[in-house]
Amino acid sequence: MDKAPHLDALLAPLRADVVSGAAVVARMGAEVMRRAAGRVEAASVAELRSALAGVGIRVIEAQPAMAPLVGLVGKALEASSSSATVEGGRQAVREACDAFRDGLETRARVVAARAAGLLPRDGDILTVSSSSTVRAALLHGARERRGRVVILESRPMQEGRALATTLAREGVPVLFAVDAAACALVPHCAMVLLGADSIGDLGIVNKIGSLAVARAADLAGIPVIVATDETKILPMGFPQPLADERPADEVWRPPANVRVWNRYFEAIPTEVVRTIVTESATMGPDEMEVLRADIPLPDELRRWARAWAQDGPESGGSM
Repeated sequence: MDKAPHLDALLAPLRADVVSGAAVVARMGAEVMRRAAGRVEAASVAELRSALAGVGIRVIEAQPAMAPLVGLVGKALEASSSSATVEGGRQAVREACDAFRDGLETRARVVAARAAGLLPRDGDILTVSSSSTVRAALLHGARERRGRVVILESRPMQEGRALATTLAREGVPVLFAVDAAACALVPHCAMVLLGADSIGDLGIVNKIGSLAVARAADLAGIPVIVATDETKILPMGFPQPLADERPADEVWRPPANVRVWNRYFEAIPTEVVRTIVTESATMGPDEMEVLRADIPLPDELRRWARAWAQDGPESGGSM
């Protein structure tokens, strides 16, 4: 980038978004990479790729839980080397970012339709947070189903309210509850339907509270279905950062000697998930691992992942 402040200005909205799901964040990331392609200084194709790799890593670090950013950056780097000229490379990156962004909508529609076909006609369906893919699946054919959608509030940003409002406006019966009610409500549901921000070595990363829901469902014999497009799937060995401390005052402005623990994401072990629905398949956890093994990773991101594993923060769970 010709001047660092330009990059900071591009990244600020991406970093500041603490409510949107992975699909929305990915679209924002695509715009950052697209604009960066025209702004970075480069005298050769190799320099263009190197500069964009630096930008891409900062994009990933701005929202480290959001796996689509990894695929986006990979596509941009591949495109940057596809031309013999710098200007050709810049244009190829812009086109790749546009295609990635536009493809997200198509992927989401296909996943939503597939997931909707698995939803029970009777009985309540419980979900957490406000996944755009889950929302689309719940709206798809909603009039043919009986039963409510049970939505947990999803503290601290309470994205569940937005989902509840949207579904209710479309005539879908909604039961809204605090997060702590998960274990009381799950056994009375026919299914748990979750989105995902990433699927990787740690399992399925989603909004905090998802693990309690999934464990309660597993204990009660309730199927857990994850609806996600394949941009959320990470290659083997790529980190899934969870130790992302958020501002304490989102939860509470505490008195002295009180520390607030505020993180947004956690990992669900794949063994408690019955089915994962993507745009190309409906699969179990074992099939997902086979798919992950074939995902390519650019050398620049592989080096970053290796350095993060060695020097980065704990990948989750510490108090």
